[in-house]
Amino acid sequence: MRISDRIYGSFEMRDDAVLELMRSAPFQRLRGVSQHGYPAETKTSFPHYTRYEHSIGVMLLLKILGAGREEQVAGLLHDVSHTAFSHIIDWLFGDPYKEDYQDSTLKSCIQGSELGRILSKRGFDIEAISGMEHNRRYGLLERDAPDLCADRVDYALRDSSYFLGVDVSGCVGSLRVFDGELAFASREPAKQFGDWYMRCQKELWASNEARLRYHLIAEALRMAIDRGILTKEDLYRDESAVMGTMRKSGDRDVIEALEKGVGELKYAVSDDGQITLKKKIRYIDPKFISDGALVNLCSVDSAFKALVDEERERLLKPVRVDLL
Repeated sequence: MRISDRIYGSFEMRDDAVLELMRSAPFQRLRGVSQHGYPAETKTSFPHYTRYEHSIGVMLLLKILGAGREEQVAGLLHDVSHTAFSHIIDWLFGDPYKEDYQDSTLKSCIQGSELGRILSKRGFDIEAISGMEHNRRYGLLERDAPDLCADRVDYALRDSSYFLGVDVSGCVGSLRVFDGELAFASREPAKQFGDWYMRCQKELWASNEARLRYHLIAEALRMAIDRGILTKEDLYRDESAVMGTMRKSGDRDVIEALEKGVGELKYAVSDDGQITLKKKIRYIDPKFISDGALVNLCSVDSAFKALVDEERERLLKPVRVDLL
């Protein structure tokens, strides 16, 4: 099977276990789960791609970096527990400042589905692949912020390409594994990647529009669940199916709330606005190789450190808005 990826190019995939996992129903569902949480029909200039694309991208990046086969499979499956609307679910059942609800359900989603049977049949360590401690076992796939990891690097490269419109090939070519850690070959690509990441954080992931859409879609889902239109289990379908159920319900309040979330947004920031915006603080301090050692960018670049600190301060201050 040939895989063509926007970021990493074309690969011939011959691993039967990987192909079987990719063809499974739980993994195919990710084709209908948006990376950012708002579905393709949303009236926004923000880019749209899916958890399916990102998950394959993480696996390919791990392959490029020389990670072991099991870690590549863990990368492929690391987001399979995402519900429809991705991290918007954290505004219903999780913590919007952590955005880790899908981590808490990864084990049950893998072990309770055909994925578990495939992994078992193929001789993989199911407990390791479905566990919550990927950052301890798979050091290239997951690391705590602000370090680089394949998951964090892939979605940032994808959004830098889709949203910022930049050529990310130089950064991809500069990625290295040094003492088991992901880093850049030199300071320049580390700085470039860091700047892109923080721009995406400010202008896309934690922009006022993104945070407001999260609030509105979450409220629509909450109303649908409270009124018995949706169940928690329904959210493990794709977004098209969930929205179809909401629209077919005939409940005008639910439908209106959903259309607000995916429609054109008009809002104003106000000190006494009725809606308080919140979001996880995402930041990085990329490492690069210098004189045979790893160096954190913030330790040598005061301008980048100031950029990170400024973004932290911005998100710590409450922002209130009103819909117009």
